[in-house]
Amino acid sequence: MKETAEELRARILNGAIELFIEKGVEKVTTRELTEHLGLSRSHIYHYFRDWQTLCLAALTGFMQADLDNLKAKIVGRPAREQLQLLMRTYLPDVQDAVWQLYGSLWQLAIHNETWAALARQMVEKWQLLLDGIITDGIAEGVFRSADPLRTARQLGAIINGYSDLLIVEPSASARQQATEDIDAFIALALLAPSASGR
Repeated sequence: MKETAEELRARILNGAIELFIEKGVEKVTTRELTEHLGLSRSHIYHYFRDWQTLCLAALTGFMQADLDNLKAKIVGRPAREQLQLLMRTYLPDVQDAVWQLYGSLWQLAIHNETWAALARQMVEKWQLLLDGIITDGIAEGVFRSADPLRTARQLGAIINGYSDLLIVEPSASARQQATEDIDAFIALALLAPSASGR
């Protein structure tokens, strides 16, 4: 059965992501993608104006799906558990090709405003998730903060910083240390007095 236009477009994007995870965005060529998919160059460029448009669409879809997967895991859980799941997702303990893909985006973003816009958009979406978790925790009475959005930004920066370190040099012990340090910040900045003893 012949692929629909939507199925073929999705196959192109998924094939691009497979190669990006394997090699990094900046190291994949159109030729490699056509060989990987068994498609002609004209098929690919029928659906995407140029290589950057294809790459941006692939990364945007992949990163949104990554975020949506975490949201599906945490929905309906207490805020403190949501925060723990977010931290486990964010802090790798082994070399992780997916995190390297995020690293590729940051490298491209340094030199190109279009890539930088995607990086900012994804950081904002993850930050909104963290903002929501903290706001929910305050409503549940387990978190407290005079300035929840500021605390969320601070916590986001700490988690991102440790994540960057663990991407470069991941290990179970380094992840454990990062988790303990972040938990100590959470205890100081967020836990309501009655929740800290739990």
